[in-house]
Order: sequence, then C-alpha cells, then structure tokens
Amino acid sequence: MSESLRAPAGDVRTSSAGRARLAVSLKARLLGYTKSKSVPTTFPGRLMQLAGELSKISLPSLIQLVRNGGLTGEISLAQGAKTATIFVEKGRIAHVESDAGSGREAFLDLFLWLSGTFSFTEGKLGDIPRTIPADESMDRLLRDGVAYLEQKKYLDQLRINGQTVLKPTAAARQARAVPLLDRIDGRKTLAEALADARMSRREYVQAVYRLLSDGLAVVAEPEPADEGDRVNLPGWVVARLKQDNPDLSQAIINMVIWVDRVKCWMYQADADLAGIIEKLDPSAPGLTEPLPEPQEAAGQSAPEPAAPPVQPEARPVGRPARPQAGPVASVGQSETPPRARPAGPI
Repeated sequence: MSESLRAPAGDVRTSSAGRARLAVSLKARLLGYTKSKSVPTTFPGRLMQLAGELSKISLPSLIQLVRNGGLTGEISLAQGAKTATIFVEKGRIAHVESDAGSGREAFLDLFLWLSGTFSFTEGKLGDIPRTIPADESMDRLLRDGVAYLEQKKYLDQLRINGQTVLKPTAAARQARAVPLLDRIDGRKTLAEALADARMSRREYVQAVYRLLSDGLAVVAEPEPADEGDRVNLPGWVVARLKQDNPDLSQAIINMVIWVDRVKCWMYQADADLAGIIEKLDPSAPGLTEPLPEPQEAAGQSAPEPAAPPVQPEARPVGRPARPQAGPVASVGQSETPPRARPAGPI
C-alpha cells in the first residue's frame, strides 16, 4: 500500500466515522475518481476531494459514494456550458441549483447528464436554502431519477419528439384519468397538444411513456398527400436534385428560385438588346421615323441606272477555257520580246 493510502491504526480505530471515510476514500482511489493520487485528503481530519467524468461514474453512483461516507460538501457538475451544484450534508442532499432551476426537479433532471465532469469538495455548508426536505427518502429520490432516465431512453429509441403525432387506441376508451390522453387526437403534434399545458419536462416524459408503454396511444402515420399534389419524378432527376441538397423538397424550392432569377436576367437582356438595335438601326420599324428620299436637282436628269454586269459564259464542268488570242501582259509589266532564232540550219 502506498504512503498516501496508509493511516495510523489508532486514527482509523477511534471511531466508525473514520473507518467509513477511509473505506470511501479507498474505493474512490481504486476506481480512479480522485483528482490526484498525491492529494492526502482521505483520512479523519482531512478534506476529501473527488473529480472525474460522468461517463465513467454515473450520478447515482457518485451520490451513493458520498452518502455511504456521510460526507458534507458540494458536488459541482459541468456539461458544456451547463453547470449545476448539489449541496450534501452528512450524506443527504440538502439543496440543488442548476441552470434549469432548483430543488427536486432540478436534481432529477441531472440524471439525464450522461457526459460531463464532476468534482466533490468536502467542507461545511454556508447559508443555503433547503429545497430538498429533510424527510425526503434518499432511496426514493434515486429511484425516481433512474426511472426518469430509463423512460427518456425509451422515448429516444422510438424517436418521439415535439413533432410526433399520437392517436389513442381502442384500449384508451376504458382508461380513466390518464394525463395527456384527452389532448391527443391523431392530428395535432405533441408540441401543439401541450402548448398550454403546465408540465415539467419530467412529467411530460412520464405521461408520454405511460401512453406508449401501456398501449393507450400509438404513433400516427402521416396522412397521404392529395393526388393533385403528387409528382412522380424520374430517378435521375431525383438523384440530380439530391446532389445539390439531400432534402428533396428544399432542392426543388432552390431550383424554382434559380429559374425565376434566370427569367429576370433574360428579360433584362432583351430590353438591353432592343436599346442597342434602336441606336444602330434608326430606320427599324416602330423605333424612329424613316429617313426622307434624296431630292433631284433642278434642270438635271436622274442618272441612268448602271448596266448589269456581264455574266461569264456557262460551260460544261471539267472543260478547260479556250485561251484568248495574243499574249496577255500583266498590269505594270512590259511585254517580253521574242527570242532571236539562231542562224543556219537546225
């Protein structure tokens, strides 16, 4: 046994409280809950400090550990930005504070914290309110918290949320005084049905859990859409739309918005093109007045129209043109003189 876990025999044997504190400390050390192995806060007359993660030691186990040791101090919990504090006096919970509230309901909500960190610091409690009655059964308090956690897990497995629609079954007609039973009708969501109900989250979870577990209600299937609103799209169209957005409905909405924008751009382009044509061709019909014809000068006759160009003689395809008589000199070049014939017989 290490020096930090060894205590003089007389210190442990003097009282039962000392032996209980030592047992709690040894258990915490063996399970790795202490903040540091070098912190000598485990023996009578010394303060105990525990720290760890809620994923390794659950809140019920932590409460039971402090309860068995009869400890007094504060348990600080943190989960992201959320914080809570449990004040314990001689192993009993005296007060609970959290971001959601205080008292019994705030303590039971902490059972849903399956992750986060905790730390316990032993010490005397100051002037705090006593929101947990002294006659409250600790066993019952822990049982209610564990049951709340199990009910919440059951609803999470069924994917029950505020948008779920429940409808009563035939067995619900014989049920009496069941919470929420008179509010569900197979059309309203749970959020709509409980809009004006004053219930805590735990009471809501308990009521919905009872409706489903006792067979008094079932999840309503969504109503089919009208035939006029149904559109059958080819598979390749659906695949192409989902490339832009996995949500098919939102992908179609985005496509419609984009098409409308393209139409606006095309209308603007047509208007700009009409303005350009008006500037380049003033005689365009409907844009400007046509220009007047030129007037003939007095005493002068109008010039005769030019003769049409002479068309070349048509000849069969592939037949070479007949050469013209006489040499043809190129423009800007002098005619080449004939070469002199040599004298004498050839």
